[in-house]
Amino acid sequence: MSGTSDISLAVIPKRKRGRLRWTVLILVQVLILLHVGLWLVFGGETITPIEPSEGMEFVKNGVINAGTIFFALALISTWIFGRWFCGWGCHVVFLQDWCYALLRKSGIRPKPFRVRLLGWVPLCLGLYMFVWPLFYRIALAPWLQPELQWPTITTDLTTSNYWESFVTPLMAVPFLFICGFATVYVLGAKGFCTYGCPYGGFFSPLDRVSSMRVRVNENCQQCGKCTAACTSNVRVHEEVHIHSMVVDSGCMKTMDCIDACPNNALSVGFVSSATGKKIARKTQNYDVTLAGEIGIAATFVIGWFSFRGLYASVPMLMAVGMSLVSTWIIWKGVQLIKEQNVSLHRHQLKFHGVIKPLGKLVGVFSFLILLFVIQSAAVLLLGVAGNASVKNGDLQRALSYYKLSGPMIDGGIGFASNPNIDLAMSKIYETKGELQESERLLRRLNNFVGEDQRAMMLLGQNLQLHRDPQFVQRFYLDTLKSNEHWTLVWEDYVAWLRRAGRHEEAIDASFAANTFNPRAPRLQLQWELLQK
Repeated sequence: MSGTSDISLAVIPKRKRGRLRWTVLILVQVLILLHVGLWLVFGGETITPIEPSEGMEFVKNGVINAGTIFFALALISTWIFGRWFCGWGCHVVFLQDWCYALLRKSGIRPKPFRVRLLGWVPLCLGLYMFVWPLFYRIALAPWLQPELQWPTITTDLTTSNYWESFVTPLMAVPFLFICGFATVYVLGAKGFCTYGCPYGGFFSPLDRVSSMRVRVNENCQQCGKCTAACTSNVRVHEEVHIHSMVVDSGCMKTMDCIDACPNNALSVGFVSSATGKKIARKTQNYDVTLAGEIGIAATFVIGWFSFRGLYASVPMLMAVGMSLVSTWIIWKGVQLIKEQNVSLHRHQLKFHGVIKPLGKLVGVFSFLILLFVIQSAAVLLLGVAGNASVKNGDLQRALSYYKLSGPMIDGGIGFASNPNIDLAMSKIYETKGELQESERLLRRLNNFVGEDQRAMMLLGQNLQLHRDPQFVQRFYLDTLKSNEHWTLVWEDYVAWLRRAGRHEEAIDASFAANTFNPRAPRLQLQWELLQK
């Protein structure tokens, strides 16, 4: 073009900071695996999980563990250096970046989903996890639970059951898939961080007051390569043009923008905080109207409440991921109904009012996901209704609700059983004298929860009521043979022998119980009572 000179921008072939960040993230994963591996191999005591969610034990029960200290240090460092931890130390960010890289190599370029109301989810979750317990104790407990006492501050830096607060291995795979590939595919790079991470709910406002920021010099040509390289969905070139620095608290200091700049215009350093400065994001950059966002937010909330604790298996953060993905898929189905043109990344689903074959497939899938959300909500509400009926003393109605919330093989609407509901039903059947049905539910509960002494103790108590003594004794001996440290089961076994008039056997069993568990006060008391 005449009168216009093309500017040749050199491309930086090596991304030194990007490589360094990946090295650090991989090292973090290696340390996590080493921590878990050493505990699995050698057993015994190990450091409690170095995980921010463990900090809930402090606000709930006054327990200072490794996770509490780690989260406190992360918050303080974010206040000083900005939101660096997310980009350089978070295992979920590593997962999302790895999934994003794999999708890019497969020819899929996930587009960021830009909405407003869902952006408040991380802060709301963070307040629910770490502030709500304190608010309840201060403002509500004096009225609703006056007997609740403030806990004593204690330390608990080691544990012998490292995996106790984590999901089961069976749930770990879908958890990683949902918070990795699924959220990245539908929400864009770091989609879970943007709309689902409760810790980000605190890191984000702290980043706003931090003075450590990505800044710009006079070399900037506004080429936009920094924005294209940013996987945190920050409009870098606009923000540095307006504010001479990045003010969006979504910036995780990955420095991808600095590596991508062909003019060495960007750097990280201490400048001024972002307080009072507006993020460079205009209304037209959002994918949904404000009215549409209300529906999206409502769908997310319903999904989260429906999925959380579903079948006593889905943890809170997995429920967040499931609800985010489900909400996006349902929104895409609504688009197919209302809009004239709808696309999914580079694929056209609907064009000028005509739905393409892929669009029909997406529409069916969206409808199935909607049904799944409704079914999950129904399972939850039926369980709540059953609990309410138990409190009101209507056990027959409670059984009806519980059965409906149960698995389809038992005449319910669920896909699986819930061990909490199985336990409640077994108690009702025991009250009604239907001990075999009670036993069946307790055995299903035991199969669900695995090696658990409380569940096994309840099954043993049931067997005492209707099985012959030889069967009961064989049950206890087989159970305690491989679980000699289950004090509750030992105590139950000794008490059963004593009630059955088998005094000498009770003494022998009590002696064995105390031999395996010399520091169990209840077993010691039981032994002393047998000597009288």
